[in-house]
Amino acid sequence: MHKKKPKSIYTSRSSYSDRAKKENESFKEVIVPVQAIETALLLLNSQEDAVLVTVFKNITEYARKQDENVEELKRLKLLDLLLEKKFYMTSDAVMIRRFATYLACTLVESMDVLRDLEPARVIFILGICLEAYLMEVDDFSLEYLTVIINKCLQDPQVANEMLQKSDFLEKFFMQVSSTENPDILWQSFEAIHKMLLLLDAEKLLAFSTLPTFPIDRVLCDILNEFVDIRSAALKIVKDLIVDTSDKSAFADVSRCVFTLQQLTQLFCDYAITDHGNEAIEALATAMRTEKVTQLFFEHNFFDRIMQNVAAHLLEYAASVKCKVIWIFAENAKYEHFLQRIYEANVTDLFLDCLLQVDPYGPAPYVITGMNRMMKNPNAANRILQFYEAGVIERLASIISQPGIDIRTREQAADLIGNLLRFAFHDTAHQLLALQISLVLGRIFGQQPQDLSIDFLLSLLNIIEQLAQNEDYREILGESTLLTMNIALMLKNSFATAILVNNIFRCLCTLADEAPVRTVLLSHYIAPSMKRGLKSLSNLVKTSVTNFIMQTARFPEMVHEYIEAGVLEVLILNQRLAMCVSTWGPAIEAILSKCPSLKFCIRNHLGFTDSTAGNDFLVSKRKFDDFRVFQNILKEDVSPLHPILVVNFERKVSPPDLIIEVPIECFPLDERPDVAGSWCYCRKPGDSELPRILDLLNEELEKYGLMQNPAKMSRCIDFDNLAKRAKVIAEIVEAALCSNLKRLDLNTTEECSNHTVKCHLYDIARALHCNFIPIGMVHTGCQFERAILFKALADQIGLPCTLQRAVDGRLLFNEVPLPVEIDHDPHCDKKTMKFMPWRMLRPTHIVDLMFHVGELYPIQSRQALQYLRLY
Repeated sequence: MHKKKPKSIYTSRSSYSDRAKKENESFKEVIVPVQAIETALLLLNSQEDAVLVTVFKNITEYARKQDENVEELKRLKLLDLLLEKKFYMTSDAVMIRRFATYLACTLVESMDVLRDLEPARVIFILGICLEAYLMEVDDFSLEYLTVIINKCLQDPQVANEMLQKSDFLEKFFMQVSSTENPDILWQSFEAIHKMLLLLDAEKLLAFSTLPTFPIDRVLCDILNEFVDIRSAALKIVKDLIVDTSDKSAFADVSRCVFTLQQLTQLFCDYAITDHGNEAIEALATAMRTEKVTQLFFEHNFFDRIMQNVAAHLLEYAASVKCKVIWIFAENAKYEHFLQRIYEANVTDLFLDCLLQVDPYGPAPYVITGMNRMMKNPNAANRILQFYEAGVIERLASIISQPGIDIRTREQAADLIGNLLRFAFHDTAHQLLALQISLVLGRIFGQQPQDLSIDFLLSLLNIIEQLAQNEDYREILGESTLLTMNIALMLKNSFATAILVNNIFRCLCTLADEAPVRTVLLSHYIAPSMKRGLKSLSNLVKTSVTNFIMQTARFPEMVHEYIEAGVLEVLILNQRLAMCVSTWGPAIEAILSKCPSLKFCIRNHLGFTDSTAGNDFLVSKRKFDDFRVFQNILKEDVSPLHPILVVNFERKVSPPDLIIEVPIECFPLDERPDVAGSWCYCRKPGDSELPRILDLLNEELEKYGLMQNPAKMSRCIDFDNLAKRAKVIAEIVEAALCSNLKRLDLNTTEECSNHTVKCHLYDIARALHCNFIPIGMVHTGCQFERAILFKALADQIGLPCTLQRAVDGRLLFNEVPLPVEIDHDPHCDKKTMKFMPWRMLRPTHIVDLMFHVGELYPIQSRQALQYLRLY
């Protein structure tokens, strides 16, 4: 120990200070009453701590009195002064820093950051706060700074700036982990949540796995006694727990289990209050990953929650009870837990919430859970048992009300579709009793903002399923409103390829009904199809061509495709067949029902192309553009362009198709030569053609070559094919040989085409029209004879083709005959006679001019001579 130095009683001095001089140099204390806030703000530039403390104290009391005082301080730019002084961080006086940060916090909290401040200004404020935060050690000052920082983070641009401040984040995280101040904890959790919202999955993973990130502190505060802290912590948990990968913050199984334990405890403690809703949302979010769901069941947290639900079910408010099942709806996403969920009677909870009368409809997850439970047969049967309680009526009501959340309506439509797949007839009867066609028609007519793509796809799926049954399809087809609104919706849906595809697929199932086709034709189906064929999406083009192939069996649809220009778009864009496999078949589907256009375009009719039952029109000209031929059919009546017409069913010209041209339409110099009125008809009657057919049938019967319909529907009579072809050729030659002599095949002499041309011109003059019935023609060469041969062959079921030569002036016919090759089963008559006509190949050309009825093998010398190629 040191000895204490004894105190001196007297100390000698050699010099003494001048007291008078010291008193003259010192500045005496000044006490001045300040009554203006502007003067007080000037004193904030003082260097005296006592002055600053006194002024700050008065300003703080002034700001606390009323909100108007805070607005006055904002007007006087107090915040600018505090930022300029950097919150007096250079001062050693803690109270000064507290007052400065408190006033700055008060001013910033009274602002709307996004509306009142420019982003650059907010970034500047945040920079000063971060600088002060790094220097500050006082708990209260840190609290106020945290509030300011949290407020600034409302601007996402500012939040991104802060994510780059690694030195600040390190101290910030350490402060969060160690603080005992509940306000700092609450504001810090809120700030972290706002930062997490800005990050994508990759950046979120990197941010949440920083060594100092306070994930454990967040989990421990899930059960914090303060509601705000609990809520803020749950927000962070919901942001992070959706990622349980090997590198995430929740990769550790023990951390996942602890989180589930905390959340389950929070739910059990607050389930019957509004605070339990946040726990339910966090648990439901956690259940979105299979790893957490597995732990949820393995550690019996599911059973604990079910026990709590069973114990307090009667105490739950309706909203709370329906909120609880959000957890189970997420559990049901995994099929291996469905049986356990069903055994816990969760299905009944779903049904109870569904059937509650709520003008806003149930929450989406209620019906989502039921959709997932449909994968369990027991749960699906339980839902069927509630049909009598009005399940289908409730679902129909939900999908039809535009005021209900669109996600709920989507799930309701999906559930109806699932019920149709599980119990088709039971569900269909319920839907038809509710006039589902009228309900769906009204829904399709609702405003676009009340609908969604997924919702419309689900509704179209319902229609497709119902239309699989013919009786149900007929009922749907009777609804004009349904078909009309689908057609109008199609017209406005080309921005979404998947929707257009599903609309056309749905219409394919309904188009079998005549009322549906009538409504579609009157509501712009052809313009919609043309727009679809010109779409950039191959999916849309494929859906349109599929629709054409499905509906080409209806004459009115084919007529519309031709007249409205759908066929034109298909023909002019055949290059698209390289990327749309159904493009070519769609063209053929239309042309197969219109042999006139097919022959004009393809210059060929095959074995399956029949002229029977149609007006078959052939022009003497060969057209490079079929639209010229179409215009002639519609407008031209000039005898310079003769068109041969084949029709066995019209013996006289229909009176309604006869066009009378009054004499006033003729030039004055021609009127004296015109006697009375002048008439013409584009679809003239033909009384001679049926007579020629009768002669053919008599000849075939005389030789025993009449076809046996029952037999011919199953096979081809190859044995008599050549004989029947010869009989037809002779009938054709007899009908068209007037004023023509038969020539020899080996001669170079040509048929007198001039005689034929004059004959056709005379007929056209007599008819006042260029549409000439083939029966009225008595003089014809290869061109006319080939047309008549094809027409008669189609009437008796003889397979033959009609082919135009390259020069366009010559037509010829081909027939299929088996070419016997030793040991080749594909050429055996017994095999080929049962082959479909579309698989036959032409083998012989029919001679109609020289040795009438002879069949020449293709590429033989006689065939080339007949075609004048040799």
